[in-house]
Amino acid sequence: MKKMNNKGFSLIELIIVIAIMAILVAIIAPNLTKYLGKSKKNTDKKNADEIASNLQTAITNYNLEHDTLLASDNCTWGADGKAAFSNTAFNAEVDQTVGKVTAAKENGNMPNATITYNATDDSYKIEVTVGSTTVNK
Repeated sequence: MKKMNNKGFSLIELIIVIAIMAILVAIIAPNLTKYLGKSKKNTDKKNADEIASNLQTAITNYNLEHDTLLASDNCTWGADGKAAFSNTAFNAEVDQTVGKVTAAKENGNMPNATITYNATDDSYKIEVTVGSTTVNK
């Protein structure tokens, strides 16, 4: 008798392996999407914190070189990453300090920041929104 050397896998073995892999993917996929969503939210929060801190630095730098930034002012970053404040001197300070921080585009979300001056206690409220995440400082 001649001995047969079958090299390779049978069709049944391949089907079983593919079925096991499909079951594993079905179990892992929902958890993976949940973790990816959390990761995007954490990235947005980190970016909003960084932008708020850089805005505080920009306000401090501006106040050291100029008079106090008195009026309430709004800023929206455009696609070019430039600030759009009505005060052009402060615009330059923000572009220098914060304009470089457009890492929030990583998730496709552009930041939006609002600075409100409180004359009573001479302080500023900074609210930065990135995606669905809002940070107040």
